[in-house]
Amino acid sequence: MSDVVVDQLPPDEAFALVSHETRFRILEALNEADEPLPFARLRERVGTRDTGQFNYHLGKLTDRFVRKVEDGDGHYQLTPAGERVVGGVLSGGLTKTMDAEPVPVDGECLLCGEPMQLAFEVDRIRIDCPDCGEQFTNVEVPAGVMDGRPREEAPAVVDRWLKRHIHISEFGFCATCDGPLSRRVIARTDPDAPEWLVDSEDWSVAVQNECGRCGKQMHSDLGAGLLSHPAIVSFLYDHDIDVRECPLWDHDWLAVKTATIEQEDPLRVELSVPLDEERLVLLLDRELDVLEERREPA
Repeated sequence: MSDVVVDQLPPDEAFALVSHETRFRILEALNEADEPLPFARLRERVGTRDTGQFNYHLGKLTDRFVRKVEDGDGHYQLTPAGERVVGGVLSGGLTKTMDAEPVPVDGECLLCGEPMQLAFEVDRIRIDCPDCGEQFTNVEVPAGVMDGRPREEAPAVVDRWLKRHIHISEFGFCATCDGPLSRRVIARTDPDAPEWLVDSEDWSVAVQNECGRCGKQMHSDLGAGLLSHPAIVSFLYDHDIDVRECPLWDHDWLAVKTATIEQEDPLRVELSVPLDEERLVLLLDRELDVLEERREPA
């Protein structure tokens, strides 16, 4: 069986197709409609009087961003590519920025126990500790995510956004370009270890996520990178912690040096999750596969 054939439109041509005001209004009108629209009604919603000009712009979008429904009446609807274009604009990732006063976070710094705060930075949201300077996260968030929301809701929004990225990464997709994402444990002693990990006093290993398409690379704490693993989810739930509801910064066990290198060749890493009088211990290989699992007194 042959490989999947992917027909790629050059980026400059793709952006040229949707850059015209009338063409984007066509996409918006179809996105706002509850059902496919006939030619006349679509032209009316877009507000173009010249039928010939409208037909020209619609034709440029048809097949790639707009699909003609074969129902005998000439109705039109968005293709998945058209939905992505409109969605990208609505999300604010392409067109919007954000700014607001910092917001207190209902949670304590995992290192020093002092209150944290959230700050808005154009296209990012940062959560850190003003007292000790520890940064919890500095994540790209499309401005549209916060559009219409009170700024006090920002911490809860960021928590859900981070969890979304964790799940996407675990299933092997890049959150930026949907490309194939490789995940592995990278150790401080590895020749290609990033400088920040080599110099870290707290981390001996990290989870490295790298996209094979766009090359974007992200790192996380080993515990945070495995937060939705069934062994950890069930252990936390047995201790009355629901990972879906508990904010990431309320997982106190992440503040402990939970990961240790047990063997370097081949790499074996032990992750310890202490809660109350018990702890979960996982032995992992470089590919994040759990080789051993046990519970024991803390």
